[in-house]
Amino acid sequence: MADSAYRRDCDALRAVWQDRIAGEDGPLPGSTLDPLVTPQGWCGHVHLAEGQRAGTVIDVTAEIAKAFDLPEGSIVVRTMAEHRQVFLWGYSTKSGADYHLNWPHPVLDGSEFVDIKRQSNGTTLLDLVQLTTWARAHKESWEAIRTGRDADVQQFVRRLNRLRAGIVDILTRAQPRQVRELLMRVGLDRASLPKDLAEAIEYPHDRDPTIPIPR
Repeated sequence: MADSAYRRDCDALRAVWQDRIAGEDGPLPGSTLDPLVTPQGWCGHVHLAEGQRAGTVIDVTAEIAKAFDLPEGSIVVRTMAEHRQVFLWGYSTKSGADYHLNWPHPVLDGSEFVDIKRQSNGTTLLDLVQLTTWARAHKESWEAIRTGRDADVQQFVRRLNRLRAGIVDILTRAQPRQVRELLMRVGLDRASLPKDLAEAIEYPHDRDPTIPIPR
């Protein structure tokens, strides 16, 4: 294992960082990279030297991409709570970084709770209100496109992906029936939902579905 191709690839990433980025003439002298190889490129923690900050890394992403022979715009930087640390993703394609940056955050994973203490692992009113808000926003964009009104396609995609992520997350803490009835009350058509999720919550095919009576 110590001599595996994977470890050699990680060592090669460290060597490039040390030679091209962390050297005396590099953009981040004295910093270190603790990398992992991924199918799309690599990622890893960067430990910055004294006096360096996350903004410094953001300013030199083009130099980092060039050092690793990656396309410009393929580096994604995430700041960390720890002092003088950032997390980097280096994608082999610019589209990988673009997809990463347009990921539908935030999702319903419990991190939306700031001043409210979660009482259980189940769903809460705040979860349902947030999902309802996302569903209504998606419905607005969906109807605009279907009726031929001017629509922001990027906004449509963002709202759809956000709703999809919310449904996937809340289904880990709620019954499919709860999600189905929530979306029916919003008035979404089945065609506006991703097919796999519509099937998972047994969403009706009717154009004007009957809303169940609350139990």
